[in-house]
Amino acid sequence: MSLKIIKEVRDINRFREILAVLFEEGFDFVVDKIREKHSIPLTRKLKQRLDEKRSHPMEKRLRLTLERLGPTFIKFGQMLSVRPDLIPKSYIKELEKLQDSVPSFPFEQVQQTIRHEFRKDIKDIFKEFDQKPIASASISQVHKAVLKDGSTVAVKIQRPDVDRLIETDIEIMKYIASLLESHFPAIRKYEPLNVVNEFAKWTLKELDFRREAANCHLFEHNFKNIPTVKIPAVYENLISNKALVFEFIDGVELHNIEELRKRKIDLGRVMKNGFDAALTQVFIHGFFHADPHPGNILVMPDCSIALVDFGIVGHFDDRLKEKSISLFYGVIENDADMIVDTLVEICDSSSEVDKRELKYEVRLILDPLQSRAIKDIKISHILESVMDIALNFGLKMPLSFVLFGKTIVTLEGIALEYDPDFRIVDASKPFVEKLMKERTSPQYIAKSIIKSAFRFRKLLEVIPEETERVLRKIEKGTIKVDIPDSSIRKLSVEIDRSSNRVSYAMIIAALLIVGAILMQLNKGPVIFQMPILSFLSFIGAGILAIILFFSIIKEAGGG
Repeated sequence: MSLKIIKEVRDINRFREILAVLFEEGFDFVVDKIREKHSIPLTRKLKQRLDEKRSHPMEKRLRLTLERLGPTFIKFGQMLSVRPDLIPKSYIKELEKLQDSVPSFPFEQVQQTIRHEFRKDIKDIFKEFDQKPIASASISQVHKAVLKDGSTVAVKIQRPDVDRLIETDIEIMKYIASLLESHFPAIRKYEPLNVVNEFAKWTLKELDFRREAANCHLFEHNFKNIPTVKIPAVYENLISNKALVFEFIDGVELHNIEELRKRKIDLGRVMKNGFDAALTQVFIHGFFHADPHPGNILVMPDCSIALVDFGIVGHFDDRLKEKSISLFYGVIENDADMIVDTLVEICDSSSEVDKRELKYEVRLILDPLQSRAIKDIKISHILESVMDIALNFGLKMPLSFVLFGKTIVTLEGIALEYDPDFRIVDASKPFVEKLMKERTSPQYIAKSIIKSAFRFRKLLEVIPEETERVLRKIEKGTIKVDIPDSSIRKLSVEIDRSSNRVSYAMIIAALLIVGAILMQLNKGPVIFQMPILSFLSFIGAGILAIILFFSIIKEAGGG
């Protein structure tokens, strides 16, 4: 892989700076591999400090290294801290100590950014503007201000040149990751280059404030009819890549338990609203806040919650929503079979998984919980243990589910700090049971049938084209198929039987589709909570399905 640090002197200096920090913190084995390719001198002073640093645990050395290397590496460490599928628990606990808090940049640079992004001076847009930021992080800082019309707003300003620094750091990180993959087999299985690429995609998106504004709009739309969740409005005429103005929300950060108690906030209601909001985002909207930092959740006087900072979001498609509901329900109900079956379906695996052994490992976690009261069961413990087992079996969980799991773990931790008797099982079980019940309703089944029918229709459309393509390859000799003469007659009979089965199946599918559509229209006489024509269509499909089933059994027995 080529390293793009020879273009500018500042890149070379940054590269040397990173190598020096790695060496100083005891990661000399990485530096040695780099020095084999690049002639980079290291001072005697650095060598003298090496033995001292090696006495510290590797986890602590990693955290200190990331902190010293600055914003990009701190964010990388924070990403790793929510990935129990990638690194051991001991590293996660240490990396959770990383703080994305840095000194603010001068107000003069804030003025310059606003002038450049909005083509106006700060005094032409705002009646008041607090020079001291209310929050300062690695990518941006936030100021409180008042618009000309008297509206109180929050103004998010990107750090000058932070995009350039992050891009440079990511190139260096990619180089180091490729080096680790090439020379350290024990690290290779964690695919460090893929992890860095994933981080790059995540972080570069966060640099685009227009994307964050679009995310905020979607959240506002999704929660517009839910009074327990507040989303700040974005000012349409004050959006750019590096500056963003949105409604100021005066709330208390969720982790500030002392202040919440002082204000006599009912934290039981707050936590219930928080869990409902998290489950709604994932299982209903399929679009959720993926930065589970307690500072991004504000508590309002009426116990509703406000979400802020939408730079990082996660997505669940329909399939992942379905499977995640099943997995979460399995965790709540201590159902090892449901957990394992769902895990295998949603996870990527490089080899065949022994489901029997996997279920045995999951039951080792769940069985001791059967004799314990609900109040003694921690969902976070079960989720983390299941993720550990999945990792041990070579199962790679979707990033979105890992981030959702981290959100649940964070919320449960805060809830237990306030009330040791609080249990997420009680808070989330009614919500999840309602979703499971909805999945068995006639309306839901009808929608599923229609979706499946469209997929089946698409499959039927491509079969002739794909068959013709394969036949052309056989004709050209690209694919060789050897069929004994004695098998040709038998093959002909099987094709005839199969065509009859396909005909039956298409008629059954047609009846199911008609029944589902009529159910959606919901017109005419009703029987068993569905239109009578839908009922007759389903009965007809059922009879044909039984006939088809017994004909297949008969043919198998006589064959």
